Amino acid sequence: MARILGLDLGSHSVKGLLLEANARNPAVRAWAEVRRGEGERQETLRTALRELLARPEFNHPDQVVVALPGPSLVTHQLALPFTDPKRIEATIPFEVESQIPFDLNETVFDYQVASQVKDKGSELLVGVVRREELATLLQVLNELGVDPRVVTHPGITYQNLLLQQPALFAGTDAEAVAIVDLGHERTTLAIGRPGGGVEFARTFAGGGQNLSRALSAEFQTPQPEAHHWKEQHGALASAATAQGPDGERAASAFVRGLQPVLRELRPSFKAFTARTRRQVGAVLLCGGTSRMPGLAEQLSKDLGVPVRVLALPSEASAMVPASEQPVAMQAYSLALRGQASGPKAPRFNLRRGEFAFKGDYDYVKDKLGLLASFAATLLLLLIASGVVRNSVLARREAQVDAVLCDVTQRILGSCEKNYDIALNRLKGVESPAAALPKMSAVNLLAEMSQRVPADVPVTFDRIDIDFERISVRGLTDGSKQIDTIATALKGHRCFKEVKEGKMEKTKEGNKVSFRLDIHVECPEQSKGGEG
Repeated sequence: MARILGLDLGSHSVKGLLLEANARNPAVRAWAEVRRGEGERQETLRTALRELLARPEFNHPDQVVVALPGPSLVTHQLALPFTDPKRIEATIPFEVESQIPFDLNETVFDYQVASQVKDKGSELLVGVVRREELATLLQVLNELGVDPRVVTHPGITYQNLLLQQPALFAGTDAEAVAIVDLGHERTTLAIGRPGGGVEFARTFAGGGQNLSRALSAEFQTPQPEAHHWKEQHGALASAATAQGPDGERAASAFVRGLQPVLRELRPSFKAFTARTRRQVGAVLLCGGTSRMPGLAEQLSKDLGVPVRVLALPSEASAMVPASEQPVAMQAYSLALRGQASGPKAPRFNLRRGEFAFKGDYDYVKDKLGLLASFAATLLLLLIASGVVRNSVLARREAQVDAVLCDVTQRILGSCEKNYDIALNRLKGVESPAAALPKMSAVNLLAEMSQRVPADVPVTFDRIDIDFERISVRGLTDGSKQIDTIATALKGHRCFKEVKEGKMEKTKEGNKVSFRLDIHVECPEQSKGGEG
């Protein structure tokens, strides 16, 4: 069973979730979160990852899947008037180049089909990132011995939840649901339908850091202190009212800090509705900020739709505590990406071109010597098998020739090993075999017996058979039955003529005695005689 590690490279902490893929349900085998400290971004990421990967449960996974961190990934929604994958691949570079402010050669991009209608075309989600951003990330990971098979879009990764874990959205009877991942510096939005795929996705700046800044400004305290207080006591809506005046004051600051996120969510929902003619009917929260008490209630009030915090499947509770499950959601979804297969599985992967995953090629290279020796052994076995088979066939052919020679020697007086020549000579007029009858008396009797209809009451008291004539005497009910028997016998290919002889009633008067003379001439005999 494959061990798949999903790595969530958050700006506030690094999360890892190890999934064991199997034929039934994937099982969570390990989970951990490591906070990033203060300092330069790449260095804090490197330090946190080193600590996370040092845990023995994360050693040597079969594959690693990550999402591009930070807000550097730009998402475009493209509509093309066709569905052919080859035409899509050929057209996307021109569409992307027309929408970015720098040269296409400086970017790496990939796409995911959001929806397709045969007569209307394709809706695509296209993610674009600067080449240097991706190169830097892969360099940091490679320094730590991590070579991710997939680097995906943080929003498109939630397609794995929608497709593989639709039960997580039970009770949400909406035309579309929005998954909102509220991180520290970035918010990720994915809209789709449980059991279907992601139809709209984007990332934008804003999240828990905005709330910490608003709290710091409200109470005139340093931001680190405000952030710590937010994590320990922060609450919104009715949860804040229970904390007294300071709680209500902090909640008001948090509401102000939420406004940048709300300003992005509302037009995103409207854009989705304009494209699909479907409303977002529910919002599912995840990410570190989603743990704040009262946040779901406040967002439900602001957005006008039901909002709740997303939780992992019940079987994951043994490894991931309930309080940490919203934080683990992206790492879990990334791990699901590793076992996704089939046409609906996400195709989005920024490891393309010069950044393509080399793990498979390296494995083949390491095993090349073994593969070469295996191929040589197989070739030798095939050659040996061919030699043995040819030797056996040659011996059997010699045995068949010897038998054919013996038969032709006894019948024709000369040895003949060629089957076709021997057969023609045996069939010839001058051959002793030509005198052999094609039909025996037993054969003729059997053929005659089978031709007599089963529903005709008849008793044969005398049958004389030779190779040219059959004479039959018998008893039956009347002349009609005699005609029926004669007609049936005429249908045989060897019975050329059937003559009815003398008929007379028996002394008792209830039966008729009859005689049939059958002229025998089989087609094979005629042909043999003419030849």
